[in-house]
Amino acid sequence: MSMRGQVTAEYLLLVAVGISLLAVSLVALTSIKGAEAQVYAREKARIIAGDIASIGNEICALGDGNSRAYALEKAELGCEGKTVTASVSGASANASISDCEIECGGEYSGEIMIRNSHGKVLIGA
Repeated sequence: MSMRGQVTAEYLLLVAVGISLLAVSLVALTSIKGAEAQVYAREKARIIAGDIASIGNEICALGDGNSRAYALEKAELGCEGKTVTASVSGASANASISDCEIECGGEYSGEIMIRNSHGKVLIGA
């Protein structure tokens, strides 16, 4: 009879260890998902800043009156001098335009126009 009690205690101990391992795994997966979201936002901001700077350089080289459309999911853009900063979900990245000043600011979503107006690259809806 005492052998049954020992088997039951061992079984309960194994179940408790199994549940503990599952809980630790769940916590680890949750933190990995959070880190993945941060890396994705940082990379998305880097791509947007790079794309806008590349288009800005092209528009700058083509001269006054040229423009290009750029499809943007949702990002906040800030410009200072020749540098554009893109922020996505709290992560941000910078890229520079070589020859022209750049002007923008605010949160954008959808298609935006990037145009050259008298040697200044303007970014807006």
